[in-house]
Amino acid sequence: MRPAEHETPHGETPYSPTSLLRALTANPYSVAPLRPHEHPAAEAAPPDNRYTRTITLLLALVLGFAVAVSVLDLRHEAAAEDSPRALLEAEVRETRTEASQLEERRADLESQVADAQAEVLEQGEAGAAERLGAFETAGTGTVLSGPGVVLELDDSAPLPSSPGAGAGTVNRVTDGDLQIAVNGLWAAGAEAISVNGQRVGPSTAIRTAGSAVLVDFHPLSPPYRITALGDAEQLRTTVDESETGEYLQGVSSRFGIRRSWEESEELSVPALPSGTLREASVLEEDSEPASETLPAEEPGTASTAAEGGTEEDSP
Repeated sequence: MRPAEHETPHGETPYSPTSLLRALTANPYSVAPLRPHEHPAAEAAPPDNRYTRTITLLLALVLGFAVAVSVLDLRHEAAAEDSPRALLEAEVRETRTEASQLEERRADLESQVADAQAEVLEQGEAGAAERLGAFETAGTGTVLSGPGVVLELDDSAPLPSSPGAGAGTVNRVTDGDLQIAVNGLWAAGAEAISVNGQRVGPSTAIRTAGSAVLVDFHPLSPPYRITALGDAEQLRTTVDESETGEYLQGVSSRFGIRRSWEESEELSVPALPSGTLREASVLEEDSEPASETLPAEEPGTASTAAEGGTEEDSP
């Protein structure tokens, strides 16, 4: 081994930590330059021959095989029946099935209530059933069908963007667009209106929550089909010639909102669910009004006694 040109004191090697710290505070040129054959790591490096290369290759293959097995195992667990995604999908399907069963049960109970109500009305005042039916029709409480039109509003197609930038933006139909369209159909003489199967009544609200449009608190997705019962030609002509038609034409030409009309002789709108009954009480049959339980008195003093007067007050 070639001796160093500049030895450090106390027998330190030129590259020990102590000698380097000492060299920082002393003349840096007094430390011998780094020589590859004198570096401590040169003796610790493994020899580069075919045996070491073979061992390295085998270790790389084993490591790659272990990584591949781990990835396949993770994918199998993600696709298994007891994976979180599968469990969530199963829960969603069960919830939808339960909701459908409850909806059928509600329709059955409403039919039973309607039958019992009709039976009671037949025993009461004449014409009560007809008046109740008129009130329910006016209050969106019954299913209606007949001729009419369907106004469909849909989001725009992806607008063109700069070359290489991918698909452009999409203009969405807003709750304000639906409100204007529905109000225009009402003004044109529509007898009943529904949006994507949701009946629109006097207390129905059309608004936005996040990116979804809500009709009577039910989230809807495009395309929005507005069904209106009435004279199809009159409805379409009146809407197109009104401010509603100008507004829809403007959003269609400026923002690409797609709209179309359909006419049909057989359209149907569902009934709006009635309010929920919170409290009710049954009247006892043996109870009598208070006026009938008063003690019998002479005809001339009965009215004054019932009103809280005295016999001296009567003429």
